[in-house]
Amino acid sequence: MRSMYIIISIVLGLAGCSKENFEDPDYYPNSPSNYLVETIQYNNLSGVDPNLLSLDIYHFGDTSPNKPVVVWVHGGGWRTGDKSQRLNNKLHLCSEMGYIFVSVNYRLSPYPGSSDPNSIRYPTHNNDVADAVKWIYDSIENYGGINEKMVLLGHSAGGHLVSLTGTSNLFLPVRGIPLSAIKGIASIDTEGYDVSQRIEEADLDLYRNAFGIDPAVLFEASPINHLFSGTTYPRFFIAKRGSAKKTANSLAFIDKLQSIGVNVSVVDGSQYDHNGINRAIGAPNETAITEPLKTFLIQCFQ
Repeated sequence: MRSMYIIISIVLGLAGCSKENFEDPDYYPNSPSNYLVETIQYNNLSGVDPNLLSLDIYHFGDTSPNKPVVVWVHGGGWRTGDKSQRLNNKLHLCSEMGYIFVSVNYRLSPYPGSSDPNSIRYPTHNNDVADAVKWIYDSIENYGGINEKMVLLGHSAGGHLVSLTGTSNLFLPVRGIPLSAIKGIASIDTEGYDVSQRIEEADLDLYRNAFGIDPAVLFEASPINHLFSGTTYPRFFIAKRGSAKKTANSLAFIDKLQSIGVNVSVVDGSQYDHNGINRAIGAPNETAITEPLKTFLIQCFQ
């Protein structure tokens, strides 16, 4: 029976993955053999698990700086997840395209949630991601990467983190990295473009746990509030899906980007569920998300 399910999944995949039909966490069971992997601690803070402040670099062992770089930021509601999860499809995609792949961890909000005002919440997640990007920007040439050919890619909470990191002056610019140095932001099925709105419509506990309830903080944590005419932003790739209210949140962000002249590639991922759209990235013969994303990456790095 198991083999029959696999055959059905493959057939449906060849048909374009019209439904969420991923039988296994990844179509590819192993990482690409041509990648070398090295774990780096990008920050060192007393009392913090070093793994939460680390990143994994998947590179080709070539020290000539000529490879674009894709930086992955995982999701998990700002409270769960790890840089090692759901990677093989993405690794095969980037390996085939000749890109260095870097997967980033960051400190997580407590799970289950906590009302402790000193618990991990915004802006800690974003500061960690920005510190990781700073380390990559400063050091990736040692692994054959080009620091000004970098795209940030994230799913769910990771989509919020890369979107805010790529639009707010509070994170990369204060670390000496202009927003224009990031060539693209790819956000896959996030609902955090306007946190102030979503905290009223979605899982209040999830958002309170990650951001608190101070309206000024919620405003600052919303990528949509950091878009201004006359500023150069990275290209955006947005894969949207979900409820009408969630999709409206995405469309408002897309409209704001386009209104100030940002190049935006939009993909409808409604054929997948929330986890399935993540697994779809880089899956063989997957056309709804992977093919448009490949085109986006080529455009960013040309």
